[in-house]
Amino acid sequence: MNRVTTLCTLWKLSLKNGVIYTLTDHDDVILHAGETYHPQRAADAGVTENQTGFAIDTGEIRTRFNLPDLSAQAIRDGILDGAEISHFRHDWMSGETVLLSKGRVGEVRFSGQTIEVEWLGQTSVLDRSTGRVFSRQCDASFGDERCGLNVDDFADGTSCPRRFSVCRDQFANTANFRGFPYLLGDDVLQAGVRTSGRRDGSSRYP
Repeated sequence: MNRVTTLCTLWKLSLKNGVIYTLTDHDDVILHAGETYHPQRAADAGVTENQTGFAIDTGEIRTRFNLPDLSAQAIRDGILDGAEISHFRHDWMSGETVLLSKGRVGEVRFSGQTIEVEWLGQTSVLDRSTGRVFSRQCDASFGDERCGLNVDDFADGTSCPRRFSVCRDQFANTANFRGFPYLLGDDVLQAGVRTSGRRDGSSRYP
């Protein structure tokens, strides 16, 4: 028997509420590591980029889920948000199993009766922005919690250009300014040494 014909795919979906679903594209139940993987004949997995280095190991599952508590409406309501997913290659003849990818559920789309679930591998975490951007401009959104202002108080169409001078003079909101107005820029670095002006080590700003 050609060994390729003995291979199938296993999927383990772990929801944040503790519920675990185990699926396979095989036509019979698969027992692995004490868990029962149930056939889902409509399952179709996209190609996973399991490469060395920093390639993002992402892919996609296209299936008609027919599982308890995992209806289309439940998915639309966010039951898959934050779920973890593991992708295995399993030899149902020898029992050999290889973990191909492990990550989390990304975007979920609906196409007719089919649900397309994107999975994001562990290396996708490296793509996320963390921390703050050091900039002279404020990085808060006008009227949000960090800004602290009520946009309804400015119904005349006033907007904020995110500059410190405007936050100070127009909005009197310097305590909530989320930028770094005194950050030195390239203009200072390129200016060179000045032949005049104060050189006593005090602040450059009044």
